[in-house]
Amino acid sequence: MSSPVSKSPMKPVILARPEHCVSRKNISTAAIKVLYRLRDEGYTAYIAGGGVRDLLLDRHPKDFDIATDATPEQLRKIFRNCRLIGRRFRLAHILFRGEIIETATFRAPVPETDGEHNEKVFRTGEDGQVMRDNVFGTPEQDAFRRDFTINALFYSISDFSIIDYTGGLEDLEKKIIRVIGDPDKRFTEDPVRMIRAARFAGTLGFEIEKKAYDSICRNKDKLALAAPSRMYEEVQKLFFCGHAREVFHWLETTDLLHPMFRDFAHWIDEDKIRHDWVIQTLEQMGRWRKANLRVHPALLFALLFGEYHEFLAQQLVKAGASPFEAARDSVHQHLHGMCTNVRVPKQVIYQVSDIMTNQLRFERGKGKKPKRFMQHKAFLDAFLYFKFSAKTHNRNTELLAYWTGLRETKS
Repeated sequence: MSSPVSKSPMKPVILARPEHCVSRKNISTAAIKVLYRLRDEGYTAYIAGGGVRDLLLDRHPKDFDIATDATPEQLRKIFRNCRLIGRRFRLAHILFRGEIIETATFRAPVPETDGEHNEKVFRTGEDGQVMRDNVFGTPEQDAFRRDFTINALFYSISDFSIIDYTGGLEDLEKKIIRVIGDPDKRFTEDPVRMIRAARFAGTLGFEIEKKAYDSICRNKDKLALAAPSRMYEEVQKLFFCGHAREVFHWLETTDLLHPMFRDFAHWIDEDKIRHDWVIQTLEQMGRWRKANLRVHPALLFALLFGEYHEFLAQQLVKAGASPFEAARDSVHQHLHGMCTNVRVPKQVIYQVSDIMTNQLRFERGKGKKPKRFMQHKAFLDAFLYFKFSAKTHNRNTELLAYWTGLRETKS
């Protein structure tokens, strides 16, 4: 079966199988099935992006995305277990038990104007952001549409080669995060790319190339244009990646932290002790991540902003609020206000509020109340915060010993 998409005329750098370390045994079985099925149907299909990057760095990819010249409609006909998603860019989720293989059609370059394109196919906002983009292209065009050179590599199932159109292999060797194209334009198209640059630099231990770094510093305020719901997803990736402290370093040096968390960032600027709390929190996140412990979003936000919420609560108590009201309202005021930039779901806000208000219950160490509290589903998160806070500030040592002993007795 032939594809309507033409082949790319440009000759990429190609590493034959003996010249690289990528092996099919390190690729998920589901991804291999999709690749072979597309190849057998006559389509070109590659593993693309971060999966190839991580395999070349001898890391374990979180997922395997596939790029192909089959259109979304053709993918739906080929795979019964296929679901089409997305408005900005239409792509396919091919569903397997316990795994989703995201499969996208090769994309064409962003047109200078959209006058010749139907708005349903391609549209940009007044600020230059790409709002809708369903113009399909060639492998070469798709590679140059990606954000960074190290994310634009392809792995071909046909001959097991690595295909590089953008210089990604060289940048992997040099440990550089380099934007494909003009950084100012690419960050305007999608401001979240600035956060991704910080995440990749911190996670991989790479440097951000100077032009890209300078562009981030110039364009950081454009983060306000990013969709708050998408920002929430990106924030979780930043701090759940296992290298949260290193990522935070890049957020600070590029000053991305202020447009992301305006009030909180200004607050930690005022006092080194506050800054130290954040660093110790991020180090704890890293330890839990390396131990394969699951930290859900509510606990993340409780720990990350806990010191700030305690500070706000103290101000509310001074203004006449009860300790419980102060603990609750400090969380709601901060996180609801933050939703203009990072849309934290209401359920998560309520869970963070529970963690903070439950800190008051650790002061009640008599009678039946402690055992009842321990049976509550919210106890563990509250205890993890209490334990971390006590050790970080060297406070409540006797209470911590009491509750720790009580937990050990119960187990």
